[in-house]
Parts: sequence; C-alpha cells; structure tokens
Amino acid sequence: MEEKFSNYKFYSDFRENRISLAFQGMISQDLLSLIGLSLRRRNDNEMIAKRLFGLVIELAQNIYHYSTEKSYSEKDKKEVGVGIIAIGETNEHYIVCSGNRMDSRKIKPITERCDYINQLDDDGLKLYYKEQRRNPSVEDSKGAGLGLIDMVRKSGNPLTYVINDSDKQNAFLTLCVRINKTLGTI
Repeated sequence: MEEKFSNYKFYSDFRENRISLAFQGMISQDLLSLIGLSLRRRNDNEMIAKRLFGLVIELAQNIYHYSTEKSYSEKDKKEVGVGIIAIGETNEHYIVCSGNRMDSRKIKPITERCDYINQLDDDGLKLYYKEQRRNPSVEDSKGAGLGLIDMVRKSGNPLTYVINDSDKQNAFLTLCVRINKTLGTI
C-alpha cells in the first residue's frame, strides 16, 4: 500500500474537488455525532448546516441498513453497513454523497425510484410522501421508504446516482444530493 498511496495526491484530490469531509468505514452513531458537530462549527448558515446534517443522516442510514459490506460493531453488538460519506462544494452548492456496495438486484428499483422522485414538483413530492407513509413498508425495507423523498424535499434539488458494477452479486451505488448555498438567505 505504501508504494501506491500518495498522501500528497490524496490531499491534492480533496483540495481540487473541495472535499471538506470524507469518511470510509463502518457507520456509527458516534461518527454521525462528530459529523454534526463539524457541520455546525464550519457553517455560518444554521439552516444549511441542519439540512446538510439531515442529508448525511439519510445517506448514512441507507449505508447502515443496505450495504452488503458489513463490519461487526462492538457498540451495537451487530453487523452494520460499511460505506463512504463525503461532503464537498462548488461555488453554488454543497454536495453530500454516499457510496456502498449493494445487492445488484436492488439497484434497478432504487434508480427507478430516484428517477420518479426527481421528476416530481413540490406538490407531487408532498403527495407522494403522504402516500408512502400510508403504504406498508416495501419488502426488505427498514422504513417506509421516505428517505429518498425527504432528501429531495430538504435539498430542493434532484438526486444523482452512479452505479459501478463490482461483480454479478454486488454493485457499488454512489448517491449524491446538492444544497444551494443561497438557501435561507435574503
């Protein structure tokens, strides 16, 4: 690893892509607490900091529950998901991304759902959210399936995703959402 890894290249890539926070590994409550603290300390706009943290929570829950790569958490006394969470920015947006390995058979339903949610307007999102709350949970789902809808509603922007095929059983799903830096400003 030492011969291939360049700390300077790592630093340069983060700097070039304006990555302010990145974590790869097991998702835990302690990690989320540290991310929340970091966001509150570095962002003057409290509304944006809260929304960024809400997005991190949603993405982290997806990793925690659905990642096929697991690691044993001594604190939780069970296997939990492993993945990556990163926060970066452009001149106009903050960008929150997650990535994790998933069962390849579950990728298509997720991408179809993202595409459907992305084409809804605010009223459509509100109606779809209410419908999903009333519907029973989807098989193998850990909730009512509201996370993706919530991310679009909180951010005011569509979800983007990239799928990298790892093997026949698993694929790597990267899911990103942007928040406008002007959110909440007059």
